[in-house]
Amino acid sequence: MAFKILAARVLADLARVFKALLLSLLLLYAVSALLTGFKDADRYPAVRRIIAFEASLEKPAVAGIKSHIPTNFKGRDISGLLLLSAVYFLAIGIGIAGAALRVKVIRLEKELQIKGQGVLGKVAKGGKLGRTELLEIYAETKKSLDLQKTHMAFLSIDIVDSTGMKVGEDKGIAEHDFRQYKHMVEKVLRANKALKETWTPDGVMICFAATADAIRAAQGVILGLEPFNAGVKAIKRDFAIRAGINAGEVFADDSTPMEEMTDRVIDIAGHMQKHGIIDGICISGPAILPLLKEFPFTDAARVVDGCAVYEWRRGPRAAA
Repeated sequence: MAFKILAARVLADLARVFKALLLSLLLLYAVSALLTGFKDADRYPAVRRIIAFEASLEKPAVAGIKSHIPTNFKGRDISGLLLLSAVYFLAIGIGIAGAALRVKVIRLEKELQIKGQGVLGKVAKGGKLGRTELLEIYAETKKSLDLQKTHMAFLSIDIVDSTGMKVGEDKGIAEHDFRQYKHMVEKVLRANKALKETWTPDGVMICFAATADAIRAAQGVILGLEPFNAGVKAIKRDFAIRAGINAGEVFADDSTPMEEMTDRVIDIAGHMQKHGIIDGICISGPAILPLLKEFPFTDAARVVDGCAVYEWRRGPRAAA
């Protein structure tokens, strides 16, 4: 309610400003026309500046009108008259809209005042609430929170034994390889509509609007490891990952950073990854069941966090 009042008030103020600007332009035209009528107007610098300024505004506007509509009426050019009429009626229209917005502001403020005299007004005054009033607040709060729920999918990826991979390796080369791995993953995420992500030193949690996008991203990273290990990384051991996916309703909006999002839906995605298979994907039953025709996941015959686990394996290297 407060946002609506603020928005209506801002729009009303803008309407007032635009109306004043348009009326000022009409006044400028009238003054310029009056001054032009004097025979010795060119003798006065101030007068010349006023006439020149008005002409600099009028000429392009008139040219624009002539390029879009006919302006020769019975042998007479009426483009100037059309311009003045358009500015005048536009000023009237904006004035009417501004007045309507000011009326709306008054109405909304009265509604807010009335609401303030209800349960919330009683709270503000330090009054005690009965059970019925508390239930009313609870219902309204729950309704507002439910409106902020959004269905999202979460993908957790972690490098298998990242610490052991660096043992005995040159630190600079190892750091370079891990940076290149991150660049490879980020490229796959961008190609599959990732919304936001947060990285740990060797892992990442990613948010998607659709479960199918999360699955394609996980598969893309896993399938990209073979050429990455063959032609990019320089350390001895190959990169291998575990990936876990879960989906569900969470409280979030576009402005919430990934690292600030907390929900059991996200936790389960992380647990799917920790209990996952190497170079494979583990996904919760509720997330994959509607998509089994599109993605060939198999029932792993085990449960994580109360959810049946389904798996997708890249190939023979994937082992528990």
